[in-house]
Amino acid sequence: MTKRLSRYSRRIAALGALLLLGLLLAPGTARAQGDGPRAWLFAPDGINAISFTWMELSSNYNFAGDILIPNADIDSDVEALAFIHYFGLGGRFAQVQATGIFGGVGGTVAVPPGSGYPLPPGTYDTRRFRGFGDPIFTFRLGLAGAPALKLPEFAKHKQGVQVYGFLAVAPPLGEYESTQLINLGTNRWSTRLGAPVVVPLRTGLTPTYLEIVPSLTFFSRNDDVAGKAVERTQDMLFVTEAHLTHNLTPKFWIGGDLRYQYGGETTTDNIADDNRANALGGGVGAGYQIARPLGVFVTWGKVMAEDDGSRGTMWRIRLNLAF
Repeated sequence: MTKRLSRYSRRIAALGALLLLGLLLAPGTARAQGDGPRAWLFAPDGINAISFTWMELSSNYNFAGDILIPNADIDSDVEALAFIHYFGLGGRFAQVQATGIFGGVGGTVAVPPGSGYPLPPGTYDTRRFRGFGDPIFTFRLGLAGAPALKLPEFAKHKQGVQVYGFLAVAPPLGEYESTQLINLGTNRWSTRLGAPVVVPLRTGLTPTYLEIVPSLTFFSRNDDVAGKAVERTQDMLFVTEAHLTHNLTPKFWIGGDLRYQYGGETTTDNIADDNRANALGGGVGAGYQIARPLGVFVTWGKVMAEDDGSRGTMWRIRLNLAF
């Protein structure tokens, strides 16, 4: 009798771990609108995941989402495909991720008199075109509360507060034309450093998670700017986002998001472009676990408060497959 109970308990633990694993693996992708809910949760050593994200955006930011263009109306669709591998490094949880980004962008940009923008005043229509944006390569390491655990140990582990560090680099490999005011690529490197904190407010098959993700992004120089300008530089961009999600059932969860960003002003030929970001966004979302390794979620968000002229709405759908 005792042996049967022991076997039964192990099966329940294994089933719970596999289901929980599917709920957790919602890796982040495009940097434009944040990483999304459940992007930074704990996962077992040796697991892989593939995620596909589609986003529809209407805003006055560039395609990468890191330059405010105050007098613009830009429509973008983003398709991002990411491969993620979780492993152990010195006994700590670690993750590597490569994200390819494809999409389309177009819209209008109004250049007012005396703006300092390197083009004559007027309204410029940009042709809508499709292609590749700058890819993103990410490395994450557990700093506290995140040991490297294989699936059997992961199933038994009681999670506490976790602190991570990450480095994300986006090389200038996306499509870029200096004759266009709006581009898919950025023609400069960006490097993002962050320290996600994950707080499991409730564990088990109906968990509740709070994720807080502060980060700083640094940019290299763009030396092929639209118009007659020679170069453009960009200040550091600070972003912090928070996600609170809760499982109503083992397969269905809901959540709310907040995202604040500040900085990132560009300077063109030593003239400030007066486009420093200072905006708060928010949104809601829901996810469903179709099968143990396959999940989907949908989120909606918009700019809620701003002191910089930011505008924007977003729809996002993401599919995640763990194996």
